[in-house]
Amino acid sequence: MNFDLDENQELFKAAVERFCQGQDVAARRAARSLPGGIDRARWKELAELGLIGLAAGEDDGGLGGSHGDLAVVAQALGHAQAVEPWLECGFLPARLLAGSAHLEGVIAGDKIAAFAFAEPGRRFVHEASGVKARGGKLSGTKQFVLGGAAADIFVVTAEENGKTALYVVEAKAAEVEVRPYPVADGGVAAIVTFHDAAAEGPLQADFHAVIDEARLMAAAEMTGLASRLFADTLEYIKTREQFGQPIGRFQVLQHRMVDAYARVESVQSAILRALLQPAAPMAAIKAHVAENAIWVAHQAVQLHGGMGMSDELGVGHGLKRIVLLSKLFGDPASDILDYARAA
Repeated sequence: MNFDLDENQELFKAAVERFCQGQDVAARRAARSLPGGIDRARWKELAELGLIGLAAGEDDGGLGGSHGDLAVVAQALGHAQAVEPWLECGFLPARLLAGSAHLEGVIAGDKIAAFAFAEPGRRFVHEASGVKARGGKLSGTKQFVLGGAAADIFVVTAEENGKTALYVVEAKAAEVEVRPYPVADGGVAAIVTFHDAAAEGPLQADFHAVIDEARLMAAAEMTGLASRLFADTLEYIKTREQFGQPIGRFQVLQHRMVDAYARVESVQSAILRALLQPAAPMAAIKAHVAENAIWVAHQAVQLHGGMGMSDELGVGHGLKRIVLLSKLFGDPASDILDYARAA
């Protein structure tokens, strides 16, 4: 079977690589220090490359990218350790806002949207309970709203008549309280409280299906990150000398790198399986990728020694991003439990 990228996928991958070229730890810090933690000029550039529109359907003015196209973009962004939250504020809103008038601005990069789904005291529960929709207005609190500090609009899950539906709320409305806070990967999330805030909806998207797709994209990004951390560590042990020779000549480190290589290949195979078998359990695949990507990241940090623990080196940032993605919509343990229940 041919696993090579097609022409369009190669173009999208190359676009990501060009976009991320020259982005280092200093550039990451600079972007995170901006209001909301997102460089809006670069976000606009990301949109102009079609990387947000790729996740939207052609009927909505998007490019109608396949899961394979989107996974290539997610993996390339991971390998480049991109600072932009494409998954959180690009892919997810493009899917959730299908059929909405707000989608045009999101695709163009003029609006930043954030998905507000998590509620206090309801870890990894996706159905809404604390936020209520009554008469076109929302009340309640959401937490862990990734990209929420920079958002122009929120896509919110809310309970109405015993069911969970999606609504759009303007972030700058007087009835919306946004409290930013930093998260593990250096990004800025928010706790958002709605005080009878006017809401548009319900939206037509199936948010359960979108979450499943997002699990695949998170797994693809973690795969790209694991591949990058492995490559950086391999290069490092070839040049770092101890006792008069490169540490890569020590057999124990060679064995650890072989194990890391096997795990990188394993997560890549898991992504291919998910793309070839659309009915594959995305929760289980994300759990498998997360466990192995975290292991590879830990090896990268340890083999870099003291530098690996510092904020000056990219491997630490890669580990933190993997940890955050591993817990998005469920950590490995809860993802496996969801899969077992579904089976």
